[in-house]
Amino acid sequence: MKQLRKTEWQRGYPIKKNLALCAWGLMGLAGVAGIVAHPKNLPSMAACVLALAGAVLTLPRLFKYYRTTYHSLPALNQYLAKKEQEALIEHENFETITEPLQRIDFAESAHWLRIHGRYVPKELVIGGGAEVTGNIMNRDTTPVIFLYVTGDVVKIDLGVQVSAPKIRELNAYLWSCYRIFPGQAGRIKTEELCGICKEVYTEYLKEKEPQRQSEVLMDLIEDAQELREKCITRMPSYLKKVDESAWWNAKTRKKMEQWKTERENP
Repeated sequence: MKQLRKTEWQRGYPIKKNLALCAWGLMGLAGVAGIVAHPKNLPSMAACVLALAGAVLTLPRLFKYYRTTYHSLPALNQYLAKKEQEALIEHENFETITEPLQRIDFAESAHWLRIHGRYVPKELVIGGGAEVTGNIMNRDTTPVIFLYVTGDVVKIDLGVQVSAPKIRELNAYLWSCYRIFPGQAGRIKTEELCGICKEVYTEYLKEKEPQRQSEVLMDLIEDAQELREKCITRMPSYLKKVDESAWWNAKTRKKMEQWKTERENP
């Protein structure tokens, strides 16, 4: 079985697709059947009309969800064909990263990160990180938000709530090892940086014509340094300023030096 397809089954996406389709079908069928069976019962008619309207309104979202080939490859699944997506992951060998996340699927290959069953191309990510969330019930799970140099935003739910110190450590790891600008997960900053990256990426695609977008993307997954530098050049200074001494304590900065040394001398 293809590696990407195996991940899809492990995450239950094929089953979720069919369950969503069945639920939608039952909702629509119940609406039609109720209208036919009880045309003079006003309360019953109202409920059936609402069910039918719900089925109609949710159809576009259901269609998009069902048509998505691989949910484990967010953003890129919009631009690449099924076989192209499979080829990207098939020969990648992933090694589990024990720091900074434990008991969470966090692994790395030559070109990819795998986080909680989602694949993220290291070369394409320019900014983002984990966010601190919480509610009065303390049941929120921690999201990791990435911004690609293409302008796409990817949100990955870790499935558990990660403590604030561990979140800071994870963001330090992403910056230290992959130069992913931290602190860009805020909505306003994300929107501004997203607009910059989309504009630069559109210009980059025009430069690469007549090459197809899918071919450009597959090349960028191998090496996006040129596009990344163009995005960074266009970014305002406050978006690309990383003050390690202000953002992370001495203990975390010491770990960052250790991670950097380990990557330089494997």
